[in-house]
Amino acid sequence: MTAAVKARPRGKKAPHLAQIDPRALLAHESNLRSSLGDLTELRASIAASGVLQALTVVPDGDGHRIVAGHRRAKAAAEAIEAGEWPDGQPQTVPCLVRPDLEGLAPAQIVAMLVENDQRADLTESERANGYAQLELFGLDVAEIARRTGRSQKHVKSALKLKTLGDVATEAADAGKLTLEDVAALEEFEDDPKAMERILKGVESGWGVRHRVQEEKRKREDKSATETLTEELTAAGVRVLKKPKDWPWNCAAAKVEDLVDADGQPLDVEKVKTLEGFGAIVEGSYGNMRAVIVCEDPDAHGYKRTKWTQYKSPAQKVAEELAKREAEERRQKLLDAGEVRRRFLVEKWGSAKGAKALLVDAIRAAVVMPAFYDRAEDELVTALAGGDPRDGQTAGIDRLNRLLVARFVAAHEANAATVAAGRYSNRGHLVLPWLNRLVAEGYELSEAEKTWHAELVEEEEERRRALEEEEAEALEYDEAEGYVEDAEGVRPVEDVNLPENDVEPAAEPDGDGEPAEAAETDPCPEADLDAGEPKAGGEQ
Repeated sequence: MTAAVKARPRGKKAPHLAQIDPRALLAHESNLRSSLGDLTELRASIAASGVLQALTVVPDGDGHRIVAGHRRAKAAAEAIEAGEWPDGQPQTVPCLVRPDLEGLAPAQIVAMLVENDQRADLTESERANGYAQLELFGLDVAEIARRTGRSQKHVKSALKLKTLGDVATEAADAGKLTLEDVAALEEFEDDPKAMERILKGVESGWGVRHRVQEEKRKREDKSATETLTEELTAAGVRVLKKPKDWPWNCAAAKVEDLVDADGQPLDVEKVKTLEGFGAIVEGSYGNMRAVIVCEDPDAHGYKRTKWTQYKSPAQKVAEELAKREAEERRQKLLDAGEVRRRFLVEKWGSAKGAKALLVDAIRAAVVMPAFYDRAEDELVTALAGGDPRDGQTAGIDRLNRLLVARFVAAHEANAATVAAGRYSNRGHLVLPWLNRLVAEGYELSEAEKTWHAELVEEEEERRRALEEEEAEALEYDEAEGYVEDAEGVRPVEDVNLPENDVEPAAEPDGDGEPAEAAETDPCPEADLDAGEPKAGGEQ
């Protein structure tokens, strides 16, 4: 081992330089660095050029103890042992010997803090450990700050980190929690779960600040809830747990949203202490409030004035029953519809039968052509006795029969839509259609009779509403009757034609006698099943 080479000291306690074998140096028992880290690069540098920056050591018996430079001493010792020391250089490292620090543990720790911070920063926990050791030697925050050149706030925050537990320490060492953020965590020191929620998964101090704000709000809400609960209990009001799906899908309802059987609102102050009533504490962000509720309004005979998704057991039973009845009715109307379709084919599914509806079919095609879009090809085929696409080449008689088939099929499709409970803008045509079928000999099923009665009632209601609307739109004068409405429009009146304004007489025939009146039937004795006319006009 190479002996230490000392420089000439100026005094017994004066610092001085010395060359010391790194393997002879003692590690400091209060070393702030918990880990020396990876020494590979440092060792390679020392093997090439030796140690250029002096270590700080203090005399310790017959040897020396490291105050600053543990990494350099360790890397140099490893290089010597591995035979990597620079050729021609003594196997020693330069050391600044500080006799003035001998036996002064606090001063040695201060030196560690200052020198390490001037080089590679210590971790937050290492720095906090150093400050904590100084506290044990009787130094207060102000003195630690003075000796280390740090602010008192910084020192206080670092010391507080020591009390926040491992989760906070690990976050600080990972750079996710700054000492400035530690002060904000202080109020959660007594709540490890809250501390864990704040620090779990955060990536920076901003994440910590967001979590801290959330936890503060939760604490404020909790405190306000406890205060309200105490006040309500003292007033004799039961405090209820907030029901699941409150407030739109649960049995409980706010008293302010209820009326009694006579439609009168309830007095909150009078009912809040009664059986079946209580308070729910809700709100957030400093706006906690007590809401007086009735646990089961239906049981007390109250009615809700606000919309709700909640259904009482009785309502659910009634709805299920109505659903089953509606499905049963739907099936019965479907069955009746099959029978009704057979009646339609028998009644109007021939050339002779179709002839009776031709005028109505033509009128419908002119007045409401879009109505024919409802016709189902299957029923049209059955009524027309052939493919509806025959119309591409059919003659007039065949076209007439196809038109009637589409007319009947459109009415039936419209009726089926209304029977299924779906909207139809031609729903008002269903009742006249059923009436026509009955007049033609069709017998309604029981389900159809019920449906027919409903349609009659709806039609009467529609007419009453229309009459009331028309009456309101007209101003009545006892002397003149109805006069202009609000917009100055007079009601339509029937006008009698002048005596000489009549239908023109038929042209006289060759004998001077008037010809017979034209046949009103547009296709007398027509064979609607006939095809295209043959050449030469014969058919």
